Amino acid sequence: MQRSVKLQSESKTALLFGAGYSALHLAPLLQAAGYRVFASARDSAAHAFLRGQDIEPIAFTGEMCRDLLAVLKRAELVLSSVPPRQSGQDPIISALPRSPQRLSPNLKWAGYLSATSVYGDRGGKWAFEDEMLRPSTPRGRARIEAELAWFETGWPVHIFRLAGIYGPQIGRGRSRVTRNPLERLKSGKARAVIKPGHIVNRIHVADICTAVMASIAAPNPMRVYNISDGNPAPPQDVLNFGARLLNLPLPPDVSLNDPSVSDMARSFYKDNKRVDISRAKTDLAWSPRYSSYRHGLLALAQAEHPKRVYLAGHVTVPARSLARFREALPKHIDLTRAEAGCLRFDIAGDSDEPAKFNVLEVFENLAAFKHHQKRSAQTEWAAASKNISRDYVTIGLPTSP
Repeated sequence: MQRSVKLQSESKTALLFGAGYSALHLAPLLQAAGYRVFASARDSAAHAFLRGQDIEPIAFTGEMCRDLLAVLKRAELVLSSVPPRQSGQDPIISALPRSPQRLSPNLKWAGYLSATSVYGDRGGKWAFEDEMLRPSTPRGRARIEAELAWFETGWPVHIFRLAGIYGPQIGRGRSRVTRNPLERLKSGKARAVIKPGHIVNRIHVADICTAVMASIAAPNPMRVYNISDGNPAPPQDVLNFGARLLNLPLPPDVSLNDPSVSDMARSFYKDNKRVDISRAKTDLAWSPRYSSYRHGLLALAQAEHPKRVYLAGHVTVPARSLARFREALPKHIDLTRAEAGCLRFDIAGDSDEPAKFNVLEVFENLAAFKHHQKRSAQTEWAAASKNISRDYVTIGLPTSP
């Protein structure tokens, strides 16, 4: 049974339409900023879960109930993560009366979580917020309709066009919500759908939250922001990196035209684009903490083992140094793997680039990592690798994300 809402006069009020993955991760940041957080949800199980997160649930089944209108009247902040219907109608906007402004006299900021599907196919080129939108899927067209509907409310609306979302789980048991690609790999169900030349952006849920909070701190109504990691990559690269990180076999490659690939899955490969995030960086003084899938996946792995240090990336060896590098490499690998505290140490030549070597290191703790650096600095390896170019991501150091 829905309990009546009692609002305290001194509290700031935030209303989340939809309690999905991103909203659930955002709620603690709003609470830390002094907001009393309410969220709409349909069923009693969802209500119980929200209360466990210190979020106050309000019933919403397509119509604005009395309690929801009462919270909206007090709300200083409103955010919707509810996707549009296939027709393009936004469920929240459809339920509002004709003059939403009169319902929310205290509203200072409103946000809508949209998607980069509004851009359609860009042939691998960059997509910017002010470009003409040319969606190639029904999802993209529905998102455009929803964005326009939110702008037409007259509220101080900000639109966030999100890339593919991933991150850690939230909740447990039947209420568990996750978008962790490492778990797909562990299940053995992951497969790499291959479309040559296809690239996509993605975004860690924590970076969505910091972007939204930055906008709340500096409102600029009617503004649209692309939110992504800024470093697009082929989907199979992400899965293959995750598999190597977990020391699992690489997932099988499947052609996009394979009959086993569903129409829904195939539709995600229609759009080939890079998403520019310059506006969000400039306007919001925001940058993604996880600026590539490598950062993000290493952080997800480390979340299970907080004391470990992870290093991943590649080195590029100049032609003049390649012979000496190859000669010193086997002994360097053997000595490092024999170190106390070294859990993984892999350096392997890249199949496509002879001068490139992929690196993955996992150490039990910071002390073990520092010992490795100190020891190897006194070996032939240090001299043999002196002139190589290093491109590493490191998680677990005091100065790393």
